Amino acid sequence: MRAVILAAGKGTRMGALTKDTPKPMILVNGKPTVEHVIRRMIAGGVTDFVLVTKYLAERIMDYFGDGSALGTRIEYVEQIDKYGTGAALLSAKELARGEPVMMTFADVIVSTRTYAQAIRIFHEKGGAGVITLNWVEDPCTGAAVIVDGEGRITKVIEKPPKGQAPSNWNSAGIFAFDSLVFDYLERLAPSPRGEYELPDAMNSMIADGLALYPSYLEGDWLDVGTVEAIAVAEKMLAREDG
Repeated sequence: MRAVILAAGKGTRMGALTKDTPKPMILVNGKPTVEHVIRRMIAGGVTDFVLVTKYLAERIMDYFGDGSALGTRIEYVEQIDKYGTGAALLSAKELARGEPVMMTFADVIVSTRTYAQAIRIFHEKGGAGVITLNWVEDPCTGAAVIVDGEGRITKVIEKPPKGQAPSNWNSAGIFAFDSLVFDYLERLAPSPRGEYELPDAMNSMIADGLALYPSYLEGDWLDVGTVEAIAVAEKMLAREDG
């Protein structure tokens, strides 16, 4: 399966660390954050990669090149001039080449088995997509996901108001999609936040009767999006490597 990794962000929460370094290239235990993601995805069954870049893109491209040093193939595309996760994924449409894709973020580190499980469920279920879910007290900073009694996802709510989410299941930021997701991304209109949101595309898919299935997270999950999270990530990776 081909992966699309969203690596265009500037990382404003990182302060001075991202002045001359793109957020995906922040070092964690001596390697860029996105390298940890790529290596784990390869071990989980991903064969090719598309990195969606923008801020200081040349730093990422110079480091990884064509991916051969990691035993894979990496291609690059600049994010289109629209904001939001939906616009970022849509940027990779041509390089996806009409094949299924696994999408994730350059700063979300999970276990290898998380990727392998999502890919397995995608192929076994034969639906239009899979969303990896983790249980949280309140998904107000992420996306609440509702799963019905038959094990199908019925709605994704981006950043619900604090304390009002109808589900404790949160989108963990790892997805597998049939290529038809790009058709829905092309139809997106800006959300009230002015962004082209992936959850809006997924809700349209659900409304059209397409099946999205959950894959439940096992093991660690960490968004390396703040300076404080770097130290947590280093401890997590050291524990796993040990």
